[in-house]
Amino acid sequence: MFMKGISAAAGILLLVTNLDMAGRAYNNITDFSAVYPYPYTRPWGFIAEPVPAIEDDPDGGSRSGGEIPGHDAAESSREYHPGTAVMEEDLPGREPAEISGPIVTSLPENNVFDPRYISFKREVQAIIRDAREFSGIRTPVGVFVMDLCTGFYTGVNDTRTRFDPNDGTREGYFNSASVIKLFQGYILYDMLRRGELDEDEVYTDQVTGRSFRLMDMIHTMISRSDNNYSNACLRLIGNAKSNEVLVRLGITDSVIYGEMSGAIGYSLRNNLEKYGTTKRCARITPNDTGLILYNIYINKDSDPYMAALNRALLANIYNSRIPVGVRKVNKGYEIAHKTGTNISLGVYNDAGIIYGRRPFILVAFTQGTTSQAAHSFIRKLAQDLTVYFDQGVTPNRPLGQTRGTVPLVEK
Repeated sequence: MFMKGISAAAGILLLVTNLDMAGRAYNNITDFSAVYPYPYTRPWGFIAEPVPAIEDDPDGGSRSGGEIPGHDAAESSREYHPGTAVMEEDLPGREPAEISGPIVTSLPENNVFDPRYISFKREVQAIIRDAREFSGIRTPVGVFVMDLCTGFYTGVNDTRTRFDPNDGTREGYFNSASVIKLFQGYILYDMLRRGELDEDEVYTDQVTGRSFRLMDMIHTMISRSDNNYSNACLRLIGNAKSNEVLVRLGITDSVIYGEMSGAIGYSLRNNLEKYGTTKRCARITPNDTGLILYNIYINKDSDPYMAALNRALLANIYNSRIPVGVRKVNKGYEIAHKTGTNISLGVYNDAGIIYGRRPFILVAFTQGTTSQAAHSFIRKLAQDLTVYFDQGVTPNRPLGQTRGTVPLVEK
């Protein structure tokens, strides 16, 4: 009788623990206290006193905003291999997710009390922690991970925002660098879809003198990370219209501000005169970025604009982050992704769709860190997640088995 009482008490404790973990899953923000000792003052992750941002470079610094000439040159060449994706019914143990278009303005809602979701979240969070420990990165990171078979997703600081202390604007916590080009392509394609822009018209940018059709320009802007085209996009429609389109697409935490430096005609004065701000690029969240990638994935076979955006991401010539980790597991997997780099701010971003045996989305943002730490973190994260989704296990740890000392959400 005594042993039965102990067993019943243990069962109740386990149930309460699981419910607590599931409840915490409503907020996909993880606070690593050793790295982010700042209390959240809003339940959705607003930070009243954000980590001080590193100041932007002076006007026109070629080190800032977007890809650096020669960056990733050793891995710029890209071989295309057919993916080895399998049908979901070939993967036992999970019910198929209903994933289909058209464009959606929010991610599917996860049932946070579903034991499968709890297991998924616990395992992915453990992989993120392992990558942090492996890389030694000590500055804020933002991560969003989504299983494209079940629709489960989780992350670290993936919905984190901040208030700019200078103008009071609520904005995404992370500096976009060239990931802004993914957002810009998404915006322009939505405007083309609605007839607000004309894909057959030849547009001429008065600053660079370049003439282009939008479909070709967007492909080059993204695949080659062309800063001049990014700024031409902004000059074409402005930041107010850009943000208006983002809002109607369900993206409310990320804000586009101004042109990128290291491009023709850029200056802080021009940004202020044209866009009412001296800020460059955008401030974004991993979650918003994940929503864009999710829409690309579910609509690439039915919407010509999402198909075009997917092709541009597949043609990315900068492949030193997510692709390095993925290809340690399988060199044949295709990765549709967009990088972003700002060396002076320690920003090394990558966001993409991994077309593996079990396709998934990975968004990984860093800031205020070194190239070595950031690349180590993102590569390790991509490698271990590919193993996880391929085999249903984390490295050296079967699916569903976690370290007893690691909570679902660290405090």
